[in-house]
Amino acid sequence: MALKELWRSRSPEEAKKIAERWVLWDAEGRPWPRMPPLENVVLFHRAGTAQVSVVNRPVTPLHAIRDWFEKQDEEVRCEIAGMAALLVFEGDGLLDFSSREWCDYLRRWLSEAGLPAHTIIGRALTFRTCFEYFAESRFTESGWARSETAALEVLEDAKRDPNSEAARFAPIAEKMLDTLPARKSRWIEVRKSWRALANSSLTARALRVWSASQMR
Repeated sequence: MALKELWRSRSPEEAKKIAERWVLWDAEGRPWPRMPPLENVVLFHRAGTAQVSVVNRPVTPLHAIRDWFEKQDEEVRCEIAGMAALLVFEGDGLLDFSSREWCDYLRRWLSEAGLPAHTIIGRALTFRTCFEYFAESRFTESGWARSETAALEVLEDAKRDPNSEAARFAPIAEKMLDTLPARKSRWIEVRKSWRALANSSLTARALRVWSASQMR
């Protein structure tokens, strides 16, 4: 490849300057975006007078998501896997499964071997979009306030009419209010760890850098 020849024939500084000016073109003559800054893709090490380039192959974005997923507590993992069953996999016969089966299915999807880079990136972006849509109400104070208000309204309606539809859901509303402080605290921590992951490994730039690291 031209890139490899560039690294062999030029110093690291010269190679970076040249490659950053390149624009790639597809078979129909359309320009592709410029390459990401090469210091994010290629690490150069001096060995005597020879210049040796070493491409650092990080774990895939899906493996990073899987690692993050496994660090959450069981209740949060089940909620995330339930979200994936509905939004990522669009039901796909999973809605009658147990939460443990949802978790196992998501693990397999995140860990599938032999996927091409574009499929890995597509899955990572799909998971990020669906998860952030799902988790938005859990990541904010206003979201938890809305949940509390809704539960209180159910209990008020049930109190006024013990035979109402609301009365059927009163036990669920009571349980939700009892567990709300702990769940709120737990999801605030989930928000912190997710944003750290998303901002470091799942941005468009980070995914382009990872994809470029696979092209050798």
